Amino acid sequence: MSDASEGRSGRHRVVLVVFRMTMVVVIVLFAWRTYEEMAIADARASGNLEPADAVVVNRTEEHGKTHGGTGQDRTADWVYWDRVTLELRVNGKLQSVEGGDVHDVGDHVQVDLWHGHVIQLDGYYVWRGWHSGLGGNVLIVFYPLAMGYLISLAVAARVRMARRGGGDVPDPGDFAFVFETLFGIVVGAFTIVPLALVPAALGADHPRFWPLIPVATGTTAALFFVRRTLRHRQSADACTGAGAGAGDTDAEGAPAQH
Repeated sequence: MSDASEGRSGRHRVVLVVFRMTMVVVIVLFAWRTYEEMAIADARASGNLEPADAVVVNRTEEHGKTHGGTGQDRTADWVYWDRVTLELRVNGKLQSVEGGDVHDVGDHVQVDLWHGHVIQLDGYYVWRGWHSGLGGNVLIVFYPLAMGYLISLAVAARVRMARRGGGDVPDPGDFAFVFETLFGIVVGAFTIVPLALVPAALGADHPRFWPLIPVATGTTAALFFVRRTLRHRQSADACTGAGAGAGDTDAEGAPAQH
């Protein structure tokens, strides 16, 4: 029986270590991609992108149609769309970009680079940002999990600080703190919605630093309620202490004789 328990405990530790390592990798990749997006935006604004000549070596066209509107506002009208993907040879390397409807195979085009990545084609922005390739899409899929993990770490750190301060605080796994962590995750998730639907609110077609905002709002909401819970516990402890002190005196306020 004990061997089976130890085996389950060992597997649990291994799964926990793997999960934590995965979260560290994902968070580091998020930090790098956020830096990348902000640096590209700054380079575009300051005119510091590197100009280069490129040749179109392949052109792919996709056509499709879908019903207009979204969700319950879906309409019966068909909306037709076209997507043109160009494969460019830039400085001896091949890169694919979406756009360039007027270009064909063999055309010479002017591109603007950031550390070798094509950002602009003939002055038009073609960098896909967070949707650039498999890596960007994987990060988007993992984002809710990474956001929840960071919020839970912030709550646990705040609770441990209160415990080290000498307060009578339960473990970070207490139900009250789990609820506050979940509340912070919900707030962060709702923050994603306007960032996804209204990226222009951030002044760009592709939000450069969007991962920071849901984490910040969710963490702020969670820590606000953690602070409120800690204050309520301190008030309750103070009242209990005052009541105990009053119970040790007689009706005239003199110490009771035992």
